[in-house]
Amino acid sequence: MSQFTISFRAIPPRYQSAILLILGLSIFGLCDNFTVIAAQKVGVGQFHFSRSIIACFIVFTASFFLKLSLVPINLRNVLIRTSFNVVSMLLYFGVLPMIPIADAGAGLFTSPIFVLLFSALFFKEQVSFYQVVAIIIGAIGLLLVLQPGTSNLTVFHLAPVLAGACYAACAIYTSKYCKEESPLAMLIIFLASIGLSGLVISLIFTVFPAPENLLEKAPFLFKGWKQTDFEFWMLISFLAFSASIAIGMMIKAYQISEASFTVVYEYFYLISAGFFGFILWDSAPNLYGIIGIIFIIIAGVIISIVKPNKVRSYS
Repeated sequence: MSQFTISFRAIPPRYQSAILLILGLSIFGLCDNFTVIAAQKVGVGQFHFSRSIIACFIVFTASFFLKLSLVPINLRNVLIRTSFNVVSMLLYFGVLPMIPIADAGAGLFTSPIFVLLFSALFFKEQVSFYQVVAIIIGAIGLLLVLQPGTSNLTVFHLAPVLAGACYAACAIYTSKYCKEESPLAMLIIFLASIGLSGLVISLIFTVFPAPENLLEKAPFLFKGWKQTDFEFWMLISFLAFSASIAIGMMIKAYQISEASFTVVYEYFYLISAGFFGFILWDSAPNLYGIIGIIFIIIAGVIISIVKPNKVRSYS
C-alpha cells in the first residue's frame, strides 16, 4: 500500500486530480443507479433522510480523527448556498426511477451553461464569443435529449434541467461568498439540511397522502413514510459510505489542482452513470439522446476552459 502511495504521489498534481475525480465520479455513477432499488421501498424524502443519518455519522467520525472543524465561518452564507444544493438534489434524485439516468445526468450537467448565463445576467460578467457558441451547442444538445414534440419528453425530463439551474446558483454562490469555508463544514450542513428536508417531505405525504394518480405516475416522489427492512439499511449504508469516499476524492481533487483544469473531468459522470445504467438495468437514451449528451459535454468543456479575457468579449 505504501508503495502505491509513493507511486501515486510521483504523478504530477494535475493528473492526480484527474484520477481522483474520475474514480469519485465512477463511484457516483454506479451508486446513483441503485436509487432504482431504494425507490421500490421508500420515497425520495425517506431515502435522503436515511442516507444522511449514516453519511453524517461518517463525516463526524472523519472530522474527529482528522481533527477538522465542522463549524462554518458564516452560517448564513452556507445555508443560502445549501438551499440551492438541496433543491437541486431533490429534483435530480426524485426522477431517477422514471427516466434513464444518462438523460437525468445530461439535464443536471447543463449547470455550466446556467453558470455562464446567470453570471452574465446578474453579475454583468463578460461572455466570450466561444462561450456564446458553447451555449448554443449546449442548447442544441439539451433539445436532442429532451426531444420536445415526441413521446420521449415527459415532465420528469424537465426536473433535472431545473436541478442544473439550482446547482449553477449553488456554484456561483459558493464561489462568491463561501470561498474560505471548510469543505467538510459545507458538506455536513448540506447532509443535515437535505436529511431534514427529506424527513419533512416524507412526513407531509404520510399525513396528507398524494392522490392515487400521482402515486402511480411517480411513486418515488410522492410516497409517505414506509417501514424498512435490513436489506434497505444495508443498501443505504453502502450508498452513504460510497458517497462519502467519492466526495472525499472530489474534494481532494480540487485541493491539489486548479479548478479550471479539474472541472472538465466532472463530465465523466455522464459516461459512468450511462454505462452502469445500461449494464445493470438495460436503460439507455436513444441515438438522439446520446448525440445530445455529447453536445452538452462539448459545451461544458468549452465553458470550463475558455477564459473571457483571452478572447474577444461581449457583455
